[in-house]
Amino acid sequence: MGEINKIESHINFFYKTFRNILIISISLVIISTIILSLPHSSATGSTSGSDNLAITISSSCTLSSVVNVPHNAEVYNGNYLGDIGKTTITTLCNDGNGYSVYAVGYSNNEEGNNRLVNSERPEYSIDTGLNTSGLTSQWAMKLNNIPDDPSPTPPTIESDYNNTYGIVPPYWTKVAGRASGTTDMAQGSSFTTTYAVYASSSQYAGTYQGQVKYILTHPNSNSQHLFMQDVDTWGNSVLANIGDSIQAIDIRDGKQYWVTRLADGHIWMTQNLDFDIVADEQDPTKMKTLTSEDTDLIDHSLTGAYSEANGYSYDPATRITTWTPVNTAKTINFSGGNNTFVTGWQDSNTVPYSANKTDDVGTGHASLGNYYNWTAAIASNNSSALTNDTLNNISQNPQNSICPKGWRLPTISNASETATDFTNEFARLNYLYNSGLTNTGVAWFNSPLYFVAGGLVDNNNRLASIGTSGCYNSSTVSTSKQAYRMCINPNSASMADGGAWALRGRGNTVRCVAR
Repeated sequence: MGEINKIESHINFFYKTFRNILIISISLVIISTIILSLPHSSATGSTSGSDNLAITISSSCTLSSVVNVPHNAEVYNGNYLGDIGKTTITTLCNDGNGYSVYAVGYSNNEEGNNRLVNSERPEYSIDTGLNTSGLTSQWAMKLNNIPDDPSPTPPTIESDYNNTYGIVPPYWTKVAGRASGTTDMAQGSSFTTTYAVYASSSQYAGTYQGQVKYILTHPNSNSQHLFMQDVDTWGNSVLANIGDSIQAIDIRDGKQYWVTRLADGHIWMTQNLDFDIVADEQDPTKMKTLTSEDTDLIDHSLTGAYSEANGYSYDPATRITTWTPVNTAKTINFSGGNNTFVTGWQDSNTVPYSANKTDDVGTGHASLGNYYNWTAAIASNNSSALTNDTLNNISQNPQNSICPKGWRLPTISNASETATDFTNEFARLNYLYNSGLTNTGVAWFNSPLYFVAGGLVDNNNRLASIGTSGCYNSSTVSTSKQAYRMCINPNSASMADGGAWALRGRGNTVRCVAR
């Protein structure tokens, strides 16, 4: 397999919070995706030459908001108040296939929470709904095109929210979009969003706050956009049968991944994880702080690898865990083939590293993704405290990972690969798709698994074995210096490599499996 290139997507987050005098506070999170690729090639002969220039202008779609009237309102018991504030949301998109805008309730920083929350008396929170009278308080939202919008390509508002109030969505729901891009990228086109609330005669007095998160995705499609972080909502229905496959979006950076229900019954990523964990010198805007709302951070014990000293915090009021990589952590951009030094990488158990091969423009199943040392893979700033082999008891594995929320690292155990309890998860796939063979790994590179011979960052901090083999991180501890991994090439399949070469400081690729 030759070298493959990669197109990156970058997401920009825009937050605006509007406080309420008494009843409502709405916060918008707006995500846009920008992709840029400028390949250049040339060819020369012995007596003459030519220079061929090919420039690709890739899709660029952004979403921005301007607060015209703050979302502050005072509502008296037994009264209904509509059109609370107004936010103008502007879309700019040169993608001829268009775009979609999705929304979800995000109160208390909890995705899917579509209540107005009273922090002092949470039992009196206000659910979403369309009541304008009666015994139950409720709130709602609507979208409107702008009557004097000079753009010839305004967004199309979904009927449930088009100049009519609808419920605040409990899961990602399409609220607007276009089947083609905007014609004026300098001006874009806009719509407004407003909110309404009814306070029943018995509603407890106080300040109630809510949030709605918006995301723009492209290209537009008649199929539903699904998000990796919501797999527990759609996984069993969308991927009901073995072999069912679909693409889903990681809300952390907007990148899409193929995911498939495999013969072991689990939903797996069938594409390598490509998430950049921290900022680097080339792009200081990349995300640094991760939370349990977007990342697999279910362990909030604040001990060991997940202690406060290792960048963790936990808010019991919101039940949100936060991890901030140590400031010496890196996502390293590099290019080149085998034996290329990944400049800046160090063999470390105490600093999380990931590496991004920037000249890999492969897409879909063939993407190399990022390389992660084991400390980064388990989402920690220090994995050295994990010293006991957990092959016989994977319940002692670290529980967090760099995977999206709802996903985790695969486990490697001493269970037979023919067992159906899935604790030896790589070996189970080897049994199901590679006939349990260890003298060949060919089946791993084919449909429906699509594992990639992406090589690894070795103990000399160089890219090695690209195109010939691939090694994948697990959550299982081997020794104080090693962690178990799965390694495959056309002539072998090692399902539990935890020996001298499986050093935690090496950079291996990652596949995540749904929890």
